[in-house]
Amino acid sequence: MSRTIPRGLSNVLEALELERPQLVTMPQLASICNQVGIRTPTKVVASRLRERGWLLATPQRGVWEFAPAELAGAYSSADPLLPLKALAAAHPNKKFSLASQTAAWALGLADRIPATLDVAFEETPSLSAKGVRVSVYRPHVPTLPTKGVTSLAPESIIVHMAQRPSAIRSWRGVAEWLPDVAYELTVENVLKELADRPCAVAARTGYLLQGMRPDIARAIMEAYPPHSKVRFGTGSAIRNDERWQVSDSILPFDPREMEKAL
Repeated sequence: MSRTIPRGLSNVLEALELERPQLVTMPQLASICNQVGIRTPTKVVASRLRERGWLLATPQRGVWEFAPAELAGAYSSADPLLPLKALAAAHPNKKFSLASQTAAWALGLADRIPATLDVAFEETPSLSAKGVRVSVYRPHVPTLPTKGVTSLAPESIIVHMAQRPSAIRSWRGVAEWLPDVAYELTVENVLKELADRPCAVAARTGYLLQGMRPDIARAIMEAYPPHSKVRFGTGSAIRNDERWQVSDSILPFDPREMEKAL
């Protein structure tokens, strides 16, 4: 599939081919036009490049995917994280990280990326993105760069799940990759991630990890001994754990019966 080069915009395309950005924002395109001496309004330049297949639409207005000449057509990279990268490009001041199964996949700890991407913002966002499940969570353990974005660390993945059980789309699917995440945990980082959070979060975390990482569960029990009943989910209880004082109405598996991850 051949693509034509708009008259007068060859220098813009040359600059894009040299820089090879995966995504192009309106301000970035305006900067390139200024550098090569193009006085045509940036919106018009973007429209012409879109019409000819050099810029492809993303879920974010004013952000496009660049399709370089080597693709021989207006073909997307099919990057599964493209919606999040476009979101980051459109809102560079909004801090967020991959969470839950999406984070586990990005870190090589889950086999599949979910159809709906899991994202944790550090502050309540006044925005939304198609195909993205948004929650609010501020990690204490440093996030990890991966696949062009940032991801919650394994300890943050677990504590985020315990703090916001409703943010998990499918707890049944969690059982597939949870042991691999649990294997990566350290006692020090789990306790660091739990610091200054409600005791209920510590109880849910210990309850969740007791079968896979009894060493970490013991450390949590010593640091945050349960004093009152804690709910894990809403509705009628599936099981009650007297040791952790947890009334569990959401997990489709018994964490006490999970095999040790170490």
